[in-house]
Amino acid sequence: MTPTRRGPQKFAREAVVRLWLHRQGLARPRGSTCLDRRAFVDHLERTGALQLDSVNVVDRAHYLTLWSRFGPYDRSRVDRWVYGERLAYEYWGHEASILPISHLALGRRRMRRFPPESWSGRKWWSRYATSTASKRRVLRRLRAEGPLESADFAPQPAERGEKTESLAWRLHEDKRSLKLLWHDGRVVVSGRRHFRCIYDVAERVHPDGPAASLTEYHDSWLLIALRGCGIAPERHLVNYFTGPELNAAERRRVIARNLRRKRIVEVEVEGLRGPCYALPEHLETIDDLPEPTGTTLICPFDSLLWQRKRAAELLDFHYTVEIYVPAAKRKYGYYVLPILHDGRLVGRLDPKLHRDRGLLEIRALHLEPGFAATPEFRAALGETIANLADFLEVAKILGL
Repeated sequence: MTPTRRGPQKFAREAVVRLWLHRQGLARPRGSTCLDRRAFVDHLERTGALQLDSVNVVDRAHYLTLWSRFGPYDRSRVDRWVYGERLAYEYWGHEASILPISHLALGRRRMRRFPPESWSGRKWWSRYATSTASKRRVLRRLRAEGPLESADFAPQPAERGEKTESLAWRLHEDKRSLKLLWHDGRVVVSGRRHFRCIYDVAERVHPDGPAASLTEYHDSWLLIALRGCGIAPERHLVNYFTGPELNAAERRRVIARNLRRKRIVEVEVEGLRGPCYALPEHLETIDDLPEPTGTTLICPFDSLLWQRKRAAELLDFHYTVEIYVPAAKRKYGYYVLPILHDGRLVGRLDPKLHRDRGLLEIRALHLEPGFAATPEFRAALGETIANLADFLEVAKILGL
């Protein structure tokens, strides 16, 4: 008798969501875990990165992302862990990000392959690229003067009187070179001052070390995304971790290679189109995970929302960052925070911090169709807003 061949293991969508929220650190009530060094590094290792963004309507993206999970904490401790103790480093993860220091070898591989071949010949790259002479000037200044900000490469008062196009072009070019040198690893962000980057030459910040192999680098696209997502089809993994720029054929090869090596397994998810993938160790614990509880607000640049197709297909939540939408066409607001309640995205809050007035303004609350705002939910949301105001160090809340 020929033995029957077992097909992929099947999971309910609810189990996949439960695993996803546990991997994201969003399955327990906010503040259940204290944000210490271990919890900080664990968050980076689980999700892959903390995205950085300059928008400061409520708070910086990486600070707000941590608050969503840990509640109020001392921001200076996070800065010290990143820029003092070097538990993490800034580089390209999901866009510009804070990454665990254990990923530095992966970063070095991207640095050594920068710029990617796909950028060659593109019109925007020919306008953005800088000369070798400019890069040498920037490196000379950093080595001679020590850490510098981008503003230090702006025209100085004495130079502003020199009305020459060549001077203006040189200074503008050097500021672009600073960013390009960060991409190729010769310059690093050694610290921040009022969120402004402080740059230094890499050898003064990180000891020299090996780079990951090209195979390891390509595999990181898949493995980091699965660590953060749990179970996912390929379309949910695209652009989760954006360091490796892989085309569709390369992604298929990465998946096939890791299936052969049994580093990942193929599974099926009820109601989800196509094959899905998971790390074997996640499947060992999926049945033991408790149901998600608690209420919190999610930053637009949170790793939970890096792949919006996933939020739409698993949580029936369609989200657009309307910062980039013209004001007249916005549906919900400029900087809207999704509301996560007991494992569901149930609404959106439009807040605005008025620092000069010590006031957190709630401009609007939009609940998802079909969600009934119970008294318990209203109380939980009110506590969440008060907790956010406490973190932002404001005493007054306007709205709701």
